[in-house]
Amino acid sequence: MNVGEGRSKARDEIDVLWDDLGAFVRRLRTKRNDHKLTPSQIQALGHLDRQGPSTAKELAKFERVTPQSIAKTVAALEEQGMVTRRADPSDGRAVLVTMTELGTSTLHEDRTKRTEWLAEVIDAECTEAERDLLLIAGRILRRLGQGESPASTSISEESLMNS
Repeated sequence: MNVGEGRSKARDEIDVLWDDLGAFVRRLRTKRNDHKLTPSQIQALGHLDRQGPSTAKELAKFERVTPQSIAKTVAALEEQGMVTRRADPSDGRAVLVTMTELGTSTLHEDRTKRTEWLAEVIDAECTEAERDLLLIAGRILRRLGQGESPASTSISEESLMNS
């Protein structure tokens, strides 16, 4: 097989991966019909939950969206009582976004529902080895999504063998 054929096959496999990821995301979305929050709003709340209060600029950078887009997300969350906004004490020009108790409880309820569903599906449809591979794939996808250095989070063959 020449190099061109290898690249073509790899691209075909990546096309299938896109389709697979899309099918999974669509199924996951059907499990959150009862929430009025968008995926972007859930992501923003998740970031605030993990990192604490953040500026709108930090949220936009994390979400990889424009400041205008995050402003809409934050405004919608504020309107629903999920976050508050106030001037950043260290930079009066910046806005600090803080999650409210309602935002925290809504996020945790959403996470619990998604986790319960995914645990049930994995238990019902996957072998233990497949479960382990999914968890490893999740770490790889996070690394790729965050643009981290492969050396800082790589998964060694030894750790795969010991999983």
